[in-house]
Parts: sequence; C-alpha cells; structure tokens
Amino acid sequence: MGKIFIRSIAAKFSAIVLLTMPFYRCFAQDSLYEIDLARQVPQKTAQLDFSCTDPEGATLSVNNRYFERDGKPWFPLMGEFHYSRYPQQYWEEEIVKMKSAGLSIISTYIFWDVHENPRNQWNWQGTFDLRHFIELCEKHEMYVWIRIGPYDNAELLYGGLPKWIAGLKGKRSNDSTYLEESLKLYRQIGKQTKGLYFKDGGPIIGAQLENEYDINNRDHIGTLKQMALKSGITPVFFSVTANTVFRDDKFKAIPLQGAYPYRGWEKAGGSASKDFLYGNDQWILTDANGKVYYDVNKYPKGLCEQGCGGQITYANRFVVDPGIVEAHLQNQIGRGMNMVGYYMFQGGTQLPEFKSPDCPVSYDFQAPINEFGFVQPSYRYLKILHNFLRDFGSDLAAMNVVEPLNPVRDEYDTTNLRYVVRTSGNSGFVFLCNTQIRVHMQDKVFRMRLKLANETIEFPRAPLHFTGGTTAILPFNLLLNGALLKYATVQPVSRFSWNNKQILFLMEVKGMNMELAFDEKTITSIKAEGWEMEKSDGKIYLTPRGGREILITSSTGQSSVIILLSREQAENSWRTTINKQEVMVISKADLMFEKNAIECRQFGSPFFSLDMYPSITAVSENKFTKAVPASIFKRYEFRVPAVSLNLDSERIAPDSLSIVKPARLPASLSDIRLQIDYLGGSAEILANNQILTDNLFNGSTWSVGLNRYISDDTIKKIECRVLPWQNYITGVPDILVKKIKESPPQIINIKVVPQYRICVGLGALLRASI
Repeated sequence: MGKIFIRSIAAKFSAIVLLTMPFYRCFAQDSLYEIDLARQVPQKTAQLDFSCTDPEGATLSVNNRYFERDGKPWFPLMGEFHYSRYPQQYWEEEIVKMKSAGLSIISTYIFWDVHENPRNQWNWQGTFDLRHFIELCEKHEMYVWIRIGPYDNAELLYGGLPKWIAGLKGKRSNDSTYLEESLKLYRQIGKQTKGLYFKDGGPIIGAQLENEYDINNRDHIGTLKQMALKSGITPVFFSVTANTVFRDDKFKAIPLQGAYPYRGWEKAGGSASKDFLYGNDQWILTDANGKVYYDVNKYPKGLCEQGCGGQITYANRFVVDPGIVEAHLQNQIGRGMNMVGYYMFQGGTQLPEFKSPDCPVSYDFQAPINEFGFVQPSYRYLKILHNFLRDFGSDLAAMNVVEPLNPVRDEYDTTNLRYVVRTSGNSGFVFLCNTQIRVHMQDKVFRMRLKLANETIEFPRAPLHFTGGTTAILPFNLLLNGALLKYATVQPVSRFSWNNKQILFLMEVKGMNMELAFDEKTITSIKAEGWEMEKSDGKIYLTPRGGREILITSSTGQSSVIILLSREQAENSWRTTINKQEVMVISKADLMFEKNAIECRQFGSPFFSLDMYPSITAVSENKFTKAVPASIFKRYEFRVPAVSLNLDSERIAPDSLSIVKPARLPASLSDIRLQIDYLGGSAEILANNQILTDNLFNGSTWSVGLNRYISDDTIKKIECRVLPWQNYITGVPDILVKKIKESPPQIINIKVVPQYRICVGLGALLRASI
C-alpha cells in the first residue's frame, strides 16, 4: 500500500530559500516561456454549403473551422486502404484493425486502369469489388471517402490512367475526348456505389476529385464535379488536394492538405523540415507543389495525406521512425488541423503490370498496418493521440490556435522551445515539441507562463525537464465533474463516464517531472494513496510517489477518477464500447473489436492478458481463462495451445532458399511470420516463377506473412531470392553499404514466428476461440 504525504509548501520554502533563491532567479529568468492567451481573436464561424441528413436523422456538415456531426464539432480520423492492392478475403479484418486504431473513415483510391483493362471491359469482381469493400466498411460502422480520380498518382503507371488515356494530348483537361472517357469511369463508379451514400443511409460521406491538379485550368475540377453528380456520385463532401488549381469562388469543394515527415520524392526521405515547428500549412511552406489557390480562411484545416509511413524506390531508401511519425501528427494537431487523413494507414501489394517503374511490387509503405496485416509500432504510437482525439477532439476542434510572440521558425534551432496553445475561453492544451526529423534535439529545462484574460498560470513549481526526441500535450483549466485541474505535466490520453463518475486517463511523458495542481475551492475531498500532496495559495498539488489513482469529490458533489498510465501502458491502451459502456483495455496483444467480442493476436506467445477498466464481469470463463486482480484494472488471462513450427526448407544457394508451405494453419494461429535478414540490393518472394512480393533493402528485417499463401491452392512452395546491390541506391547507411559490397548477396537468417490468436466473448462466447 502507498502512503499520502502532506507538507506545507511555505515551511519547506522558508528552509531553503537562502540557498536556492539566487540560482532560481537566474534559472527562471532564462527559461520562463510565456504566451499571451488573452490576445486570442476568436475566428468567425461560417457554414459551408455541405450538409446532409441520413434516413435516421443523423447529420453531417462543415463550417470554415471544423467538421460537424449531429450539429456538434467533430474531429474526423481517416486512413487510406487500397482494396485493389489487398486480397479480398482479408478486407474485413483489416477494416476492423483500422477501426480498432480509433479511425472513423476509410479512404480509398479507385484506380481507373485496373478496372478498365482492356479498354471497354470493366472488372468489378474479386479483388476489384468496390461495392463489397464499401459494404464491409458499412458493416463495421466505418465511413468511406472515395478518391475517384480520374488521375490518382499513387505510385501507379501513368498515375492510374489507362495507357490509351495517358497518350491523349488533352488528358487532365476539359478536352472533349478526355471528358467523354472520364464520364464512363464516373458512371461505372456511380453504378457500383448506388444506394451507399450517407443520404441513403450508407457509409460514403466524401469524394475526392483528381489529385494534386496544378495544371493551369481553373475550370476543370468544377467540370469533374458536375460529371460526378450526374453520374450518381452524391457524397456529403467533395474535396480536392489543397495544392489543386480550382475556382474556390464558384466551385464548392473542401481543399485538404498533405504533409509527410518522410518524403519519398527526396533523397533518403528528405532532410530536416519545418513540419515540426507548429508553423503554417505544409503545402504553403514547401516547394512540393507548394502553392495553394484558395483563401485558407474559408475552409477548415484538414489533411487527406498525413504521412505515417513512406514509399521507398529502387534508387531511394529510408527507414521510418515511429517516434517521428507520432511527433509529426502531434505537431499538425497543435498547429490547428481539425481533420487527419493518413496515407497510407494500411499497406498492400502492387499489381506488377500497373506499378510505377521506379517502385517495387510491395506497397507496404512502412505503414502502421503492413503489407501482410501486421500491426507495426507506429500503429501504437499514433493510437495514443487517436484516443486523445476520440475523447477531446470535439473540444479541440472549436479551439483557437495561439502562437507565442517569437515562435521558432528555424528547423535547425535546437535551443529554443517549440510550443503553441489551442484554447477556448479560459482552458485548453499546451503543445510542446522537442523532436525534429534528421536533427538531434537537446534536453530542455523551463517553466511556462500562460497569461489569460482573468488570471496568469505559471507551472510547474520546479523547472520542467523535457527530454530530446519527445512531445507533450499538457492541459490547463480542465474541468472534471466540477473539480478544476489548473494544470498537469502529464498528457491526457482518454476520458469517459462510468457510474456517474468521470474517468480521466493521463500518461507520463518520458523524462518529465510530474505535477498536478487543482483549484482547492472546487474540491470537497481527494484520496490519493502513493501521492505527495501539498496545499498552498488555494491549490492542491499532487506529485506521484508510486501512486496511480486519484479519487476526487468536487464541491458540486460529483465524483471523478484520475488514472496515471506509464508510456508503455498508453502504447498498449485500447478504447472501445462493451455493452454500451466505454472501456479502457490494456494489452500487449493486437486487439480487434467486434460487437461484444475481442479478437486478440500476438507473436510468439500463446499466453494473453487483458487489463480492463471498468472491469467487465461478464467476460466468458472457460478452461483457457481466469480473472485476477491487477491493481486498478482487472486482468483476464487466456491461453491457447502452443504450436511447434517446423517448416520444410531447402537452401538452394547462399542467396536463395525455398520453403514448402504448411498444408493448413493451426487453429490457434492467425498467421506465420517469416523474419528475413539478408544482405543485397533487394529480395523477392516467388511461387510458380511469379513474383508475389518483394523488399528493397534499407537495413530493416523483412517480415513476410505466410497465411495468404497457405490458403492459395495453386502454391506448393515459395522461394526467397536475394538480388545484388546496385550502385545507384541511396539512403542506406554507409556502414551497411560497405558490408553488402564486401560479400555476395545472401540470406543470413530466416526466423519463423507464430502469430497466436484467441477470440474472447464478452457476456457470451460469440464464436469458438480454438
């Protein structure tokens, strides 16, 4: 059991004041960062001409600041998933993974060239069954944003245009021949999506026209929109990429931006960028189609292409750091984005005959969910912010952005603090960034001063330590069922109500000293075992000394609970609704939520555990499960039969190895992962002399899933083959290049790792787990 420590801050201060005051004065003067929130000018809100009511009375709309759902501010989270680049039999589970990550919208390109091939022959079956894909999204209550082209890019040959269209002189213009052919595409899309729009009770809420259209024809996008409407493409919102040329004075579409921390079009993924400065918008700041052709104050700030991975090419390699991806998203939210759409959130595999010639067959994109459906570290890093946006996004969307008087504008500045505030009235969040791509950031020690209209908040009492390579979101004047949290040097993760209590989850920030300060007059009682408590100047200060839970009764008689999570717990936290009750689940397994069931998957271990708050007493008990106390959470432990994997393989040569696929996948497994380490320029997986997928060497272990090949009866065995290094390759560290050049292409090691699974029914076992 922990203890409560209560001391008088005045007594402590008097004992040390003579020793510390000269140092403290000097330190505070040098490291006190101030921001005047009283000078915020609330932005005027003007409705845009996009709104719709579905048959059940739900509404979607948008104004010049944020999107709205049922008349309330809404912060949408969207992820790109290309159905035509993924096996149809796995669409549904990938959709569930995206939903379980906290996304609410799936965006997808509709590639003209794959659907009309050859000319005048349209294929909407199997892997190209757009309608079935959208219906699966609807089944799992995911909205859909279709990207209808005609031109897409997306690392496709001719940008997704069929070859005979790419050869037209009038392509991507109002040329009559091009428009006539494009109308055929739109009519086909309209036919496939009929009855699936929000107005019909369906999931399609948005459609993007063209892509990065910087050709000097301001009328073209408006023409495409009229063609789409006439073809039965009738979403709530039409959008364009924000670097598109269009008539924003006449044509009604929402420009959405793009921002990539790793830029595949630049050598080695690019150098230091201004994306980590809480600056202006990506397509305004850079020269990547770097202009906007509209009044940015007319539209909400939103992203259709927030980079959470990156495409490497034959000539250009780099490794995506999940910490950079997280910091980049945090920076976008801080600078005022009110919609986030990722590209790509789900990896895939190119159709070889349609891919861009400089790109591999694999379209893994180093995405949060990879080419084989494996959850990557970036998925968990981003999910921390997704949980925050799920529960605080409605408040955040309506907040103003206030910059300090002298914001950092130099991406190579490692000394000064990068910070910004999103606020409304007297409350809000301080966004701090001490991360910069390609630049080592030094630790910082400082205090903050927030000047509000009716008060000034300085925090914390002791200087704050901020580790290099981290970010933080710190709340101020946050109301918890009547209790006022003046500030906290921990990051909000999630909140919900339970038994008339408000539950707030906070996360430790790496290296940051933690302190919570409450307005004493708003609190009747506070229980905080394992926390040091001090009262001074009308505030109650709490510092954790091993404690994780705070129980509060406010002066209004309402109750709230604060639970402190470690960074590891936050990465493994999952938010869902079970039997209409909001729940926090912590598990190292990858979780997929479906109605009243959770499917758990994890590599290497048949033992699973779920920590739940509040506890769900109806979790089904059987010989594979038991419930045990786990501090604040209730822990449920599960076990499935262990599997011994011995795959038949043959070493053909140092650079080649064949594997006989298993006849079937054991029932307790969802997949088998091959972890392939090799030296060379690239590697391929082949079957029947056909390339199934490939990998471009960048220093990372290649992960390949076997399940999709096990289920293919035409495949008896697969071969892994390594190809030589090519001197035109850039981006790989010199030490690795030297090692590769000193030896011939070779497979160093292949490790076989089982992915175990169990489906846990809640209330009743909905389907057999093994």
